[in-house]
Amino acid sequence: MPNRLEYDWFSGTISDNVSLGPNVYIDSAFGFASFFSEREPAMRMGRASGLYDRATVIAGPQGMINVGEFVCLNGTYLICNREITIGSYALLAWGCIVTDTSPNTDASVTDRRHALEAASHDPRRILPPVSPPRPVVLEENVWVGFDSVILPGVRIGQGSIIGCKTVVTADVPPYSVVAGNPARHLRSLEPDDTEERRAEAFAECLRGTPA
Repeated sequence: MPNRLEYDWFSGTISDNVSLGPNVYIDSAFGFASFFSEREPAMRMGRASGLYDRATVIAGPQGMINVGEFVCLNGTYLICNREITIGSYALLAWGCIVTDTSPNTDASVTDRRHALEAASHDPRRILPPVSPPRPVVLEENVWVGFDSVILPGVRIGQGSIIGCKTVVTADVPPYSVVAGNPARHLRSLEPDDTEERRAEAFAECLRGTPA
């Protein structure tokens, strides 16, 4: 059965092919109003992840979205016709767009006409992609600044930071800081999100917890 959020102002539901881990938060099912994936499952959200501040998930019939644990999608747009993967501990700010589908301005008039005709015969009015979708991957602990755009086929390496209003058109190596349109490399970071460092941080936190 579709999932109804008991606190939601919107009367819609979340499709039952969306798999939600424990303590996942979704502020409104309105963010799934254009979620048309027919895959099983079509979306997975890991433990304690959340969609906040009108985050929107747009998916075509073959779209598949994987979101790891402790991910914050704050006013983010995900546009998926094949596959988007977001690793654990990622933080995406408001206005970010992650898309595996390009509008492809080089498409022929014939291809565009066929896409529009297909949408006109679909009761849901889904416009099929004119160009082949290309999967997008954000590895663990990636931070993306507001109004940035992650384009099709891109892989962003672990621990990287994407500056505000950046357009990412090519792969980003792990532990990189990039910004600009198109993105350019500004500096490299020292890895500080290893399993060992996490264990140290948890131990430090527990030492400071009152008995």
